[in-house]
Amino acid sequence: MPTVICLDVSLSMSRQIGGRTLLEYAVASLSPPSGFLANLSSLCSLEPISLVTYSSEATVQHSFIKDIAEIKSTLDLLEVEDKTDYPALLKTIASECTKWSLTLPCQVVIITDKVPSCPTSPDFPTGCSLSLVSLTPQEESQKSAQEFFNILGMTGKLYPGPVTNQESVDRIFETILLDNYSRFDADIYFGHQSTAVSLFPRPDVTFLGKLAKQDAPKSFPTTMKIHGFLPITHLHSPPYLSRHLVLSSGFKSPTKQTSKVPDLRVLLNDVLRAQDTVAIIEIGMGWFATLSSFLPKSERNAKKSNLVLATIAPGTIPWLGNLNFLALKRLVTTEKQNNLPYRESYPKSYDNRSDGAIMVWGRASTLKQNVLKVVRYAKRLPDKSSAMFMKELNKVRRTILYYGYTEMMGVLCELLEREKTQTNTEVIDNCLAQLRTESDPTKLIKC
Repeated sequence: MPTVICLDVSLSMSRQIGGRTLLEYAVASLSPPSGFLANLSSLCSLEPISLVTYSSEATVQHSFIKDIAEIKSTLDLLEVEDKTDYPALLKTIASECTKWSLTLPCQVVIITDKVPSCPTSPDFPTGCSLSLVSLTPQEESQKSAQEFFNILGMTGKLYPGPVTNQESVDRIFETILLDNYSRFDADIYFGHQSTAVSLFPRPDVTFLGKLAKQDAPKSFPTTMKIHGFLPITHLHSPPYLSRHLVLSSGFKSPTKQTSKVPDLRVLLNDVLRAQDTVAIIEIGMGWFATLSSFLPKSERNAKKSNLVLATIAPGTIPWLGNLNFLALKRLVTTEKQNNLPYRESYPKSYDNRSDGAIMVWGRASTLKQNVLKVVRYAKRLPDKSSAMFMKELNKVRRTILYYGYTEMMGVLCELLEREKTQTNTEVIDNCLAQLRTESDPTKLIKC
């Protein structure tokens, strides 16, 4: 996931321990070739990194780049400045995270010598998590850190020192990598076959629950069973909450050659791409995920594709109904199979059917045009246009009743009153009486 690294360069970071300042320890643990940035780049080669330095003001040194050599060159030039302003830092972090996405979670790493404190906090994108590195922790650090996380409204964890040498700082960042950037290992089952896979980025059920505003499963399952397959056209474009690459676990059998062992992941990727289908997986508490073959636009002509798992919140695919009750294809009528999402047999008040029996009045000009058409036919009564008059009058009347636009019925009656002549008075009076008394839209009025 995108990462924002915030490094404290205030005066307190000039404190020396073992002949080196705290800032020098932090820069050495971050810098390549063996530091945090190098390990992060190897684990998440496609994810961008931002570097923010802060003291009395916060400065974005690099905004979501992938070139760690450029970040290292900036780290080598850092110097200690003045006092710390945490409100300025939090505003900069929120602004930087929002640049990337309002829904995609960002990992924020704050490196300082003490636990920050701030009375208020700006709004952060949903799902952001915070790793707080305190190089010189105090007795109340854990309690202060939890209060800080609550103010921010973010999930977070404190990684305290104390700093004794360079190895002690390196161990802190190794723990951050293990907690936040490790792959999620799971097994996918289909029938009697299974395969060990790794999901990246790691699924976060807390983030999913906040984004969907629903109760999410307590944990993401490590055993996932494929319940069935659906044509990708039946799903259309559902609101996915998160996407994860499905990678090989990297496990190699000591007794078998890996190339000769059938890999269900490869089979699923090829079949789903060839058949334009997705696999449905239940992840618990009515939550589901789809497995699909994904090919980036830049590689559409290439043969290589990726297997992607995407999570779906309950009730976000209403045209398929409850996914818990998905059945075999042979149990669904052919008409519904070929016309998903299909229409029910009963009419809807807003449904503009093929026979044009119900009009769509999305604009005032359309309503005016339909009403004036009825008035024009009324002027020609009683001649051969009486049939067309009754047809258009019934269409307008039916639409008025379906929409519940009762005031419009009075306007229509007033307009027809003005068009009465000696020759058409009887026909119009008969229609007006029915317009004012008959409220069933399924019944046609007759002259």
